[in-house]
Amino acid sequence: MRGWLGAPIMEAISRIAPGHPPGKGVGWSESSGRSRRRWLEDRGGSGTTGVEGSQGRSRLNDDELLALVRRLPSRLEPLRELLLANLVMISEIPSPTFGEERRVEFIKQRFTECGLDTPSSDEMGNAVAVLPGEEGGRSILLSAHVDTPFAETVPHAVALTPGEATGPGVADNSLGVAVLATLPTILERLGIRLQSDLVLLGSTRSLGRGNLEGLRFYLAHRRHQPVAGISVEGAQLGRVHYASLAALGGEILLQEGEGAPRDGKGVSPGVIPALGRLIGELQARIGETGGDLSLILGMVEGGTSHKVPAQSAALRFMARSGSDRELDRARDAIESLIGAISGREGVHYRFDPFARSRAGGLADDHPLVLNARRILTALGVPPELGCCSSAVSTFLEHGVPALAIGMAHARHLNQPNETVEIDTLQKGVAQLIGILLAIDGGACD
Repeated sequence: MRGWLGAPIMEAISRIAPGHPPGKGVGWSESSGRSRRRWLEDRGGSGTTGVEGSQGRSRLNDDELLALVRRLPSRLEPLRELLLANLVMISEIPSPTFGEERRVEFIKQRFTECGLDTPSSDEMGNAVAVLPGEEGGRSILLSAHVDTPFAETVPHAVALTPGEATGPGVADNSLGVAVLATLPTILERLGIRLQSDLVLLGSTRSLGRGNLEGLRFYLAHRRHQPVAGISVEGAQLGRVHYASLAALGGEILLQEGEGAPRDGKGVSPGVIPALGRLIGELQARIGETGGDLSLILGMVEGGTSHKVPAQSAALRFMARSGSDRELDRARDAIESLIGAISGREGVHYRFDPFARSRAGGLADDHPLVLNARRILTALGVPPELGCCSSAVSTFLEHGVPALAIGMAHARHLNQPNETVEIDTLQKGVAQLIGILLAIDGGACD
């Protein structure tokens, strides 16, 4: 960790650093710990469903909900250091896909120190905890993926200045995870008690070859059907993704064989020229399918040196469409292309389709979508509606209406200098709380 750190944040971090007495992390105090446990033991009493303390089912009307949401950013100011402390600590734990164990253990520790009962992990290594509601019997699922696209070997130091936090994975998705880990404390400090149980899920194996396995596993093995789900992403604030395109993530591997042509000195051209031709043919095949199919060429790697012909290479890409049938045709076209060219000029090809999500989503006028738009507008944030969330598609495959939302403005996403604009955090968290209250009040009933 480097750069500017305010004294309150340093103090908060010192409380959750290794060596601190167990059970006293961010947001913990003797009184808050006892009151949380007393509430968990006696959840049958009348509940507070807003800052004002209305009783019973939290059915705030639209005006009451929006008035509450407008006040939340200022109410969240004293809690910002707690959130930033968790953000720094979480960001500095490397968490590549399939290697999230250390981060998951840290999240479970945060859940325990918030007073939640028996945080656990499932067979996929997900971090799971439940904040019991006043009534129970129904639940809202809040998820944030814990993996990032950065390897363990990448330095994960975070630079924190008065206005920004910068470091690998800070926005995608360390911030989403930090909000998940801090939310029980935030709700308690604000005096907000939901009637519904709130299930907190730090999901593993989400990116790339992970193919959302953690979230898929949890939804397939859940005990109760959530009334709604929210996928918490660090960025961008204003995004309201309530649908997903059909998407296919794939890799094509090229390997030079014994039949490769060679020059007079016995040197082959390697596979890079073949890779260039492959990209052109792939784009042509995708273009021939018509429709709204698009191709994203995401990564190329190969070779060992600039002066040695590469004997192997790989191309990773994503194809997307509004139609599952059209995407299946594109996959068939890619497989046909690979079959036709494999072995040509001594280069062998192998197609590995490693990730797939289905098309689908909520209607534009679904109450969950409408409430999210109203809440953002009340906060002065222009809603940015979209259909690019595979997590939403996964929720919907299991019959759970869901949104994906962002917590802050950020830039340089998926780069080592990924940067979160700290001053936008409070509106992001206020948005989340507002949507939770809307769902708790029956927006998805």
